Amino acid sequence: MEDLQICATNISEIYQDVDSKQKMPKFAEEAKRRPLPDYIEMAQKDVSPNMRAILVDRLVEVAEEYELHSDTLHLSISYIDRFLSTNDLNRQKLQLLGVSSLLIAL
Repeated sequence: MEDLQICATNISEIYQDVDSKQKMPKFAEEAKRRPLPDYIEMAQKDVSPNMRAILVDRLVEVAEEYELHSDTLHLSISYIDRFLSTNDLNRQKLQLLGVSSLLIAL
């Protein structure tokens, strides 16, 4: 019974410790998966920032037409940025990337 009383007095410290251990890897994983800030200049040879902007505009139009949730649109754009930051893409396949990311985000 005494062990339970000790646990009861220290329960907030126990939860804080467990919570901090669980959050640290999550933040590290999120930081690792973020796209590079200048990925178009660094990783892309054929795709320009203007082309990405046109693709995002088209995705916004599709999302509005089909009344998609805004999180779906944001997630699909995140997929596009993360893919483009690590892979060189031919401009003919940019629209395919946009549609594919939107379908995955659904």
